[in-house]
Amino acid sequence: MALGAGARILYHCSFADAAAIDAMVAQKDAIFYAPGCGVSVAALEASPPLHIDMSAMKASAAQRMKLEARLVPELKRRGVRVLIGGDYGFPFNPHGRNARDLEHFVTHFGYTPAEALSASTMLGGLLMDLPVGQIREGYLADLLLVDGDPTHDVAILQNKDRLGMIMKGGALHKAPAEIAA
Repeated sequence: MALGAGARILYHCSFADAAAIDAMVAQKDAIFYAPGCGVSVAALEASPPLHIDMSAMKASAAQRMKLEARLVPELKRRGVRVLIGGDYGFPFNPHGRNARDLEHFVTHFGYTPAEALSASTMLGGLLMDLPVGQIREGYLADLLLVDGDPTHDVAILQNKDRLGMIMKGGALHKAPAEIAA
């Protein structure tokens, strides 16, 4: 229904059947898909107080992750642009943990670290139709200098101490001491 209504981005779609997958593939140059797996993984990892029953939420998250473990690689294989991100701001999945999604794509969906980085940067820029997400002339200079190689291990992006420099829009937000001086 969302495709028929002209949606450019589809979230979750965990229960997509063969017809839905084929419809997404048929419109792969016009749409983006984002599974939003971070909220599912966070629900499965959550340890709420005893008076909060998350059993139904955990069962649903487990079911979605199982379905998406097949869906996401299939959509990627068939050329659908799959984005990283989504569903933060819950007590068990607070803002600021978004970098975990890159690791989820590697761990659960078979992406390489470089593919996960591209899905979280370049594809986001394409979706928004803005000059972001790539290192190119005329694009916004939003860059991270990382202590390590995220193309080999995306988990290092979750450690704020490994982010040596942060540039947003060409201005330094965080810089090594020798540059800041």
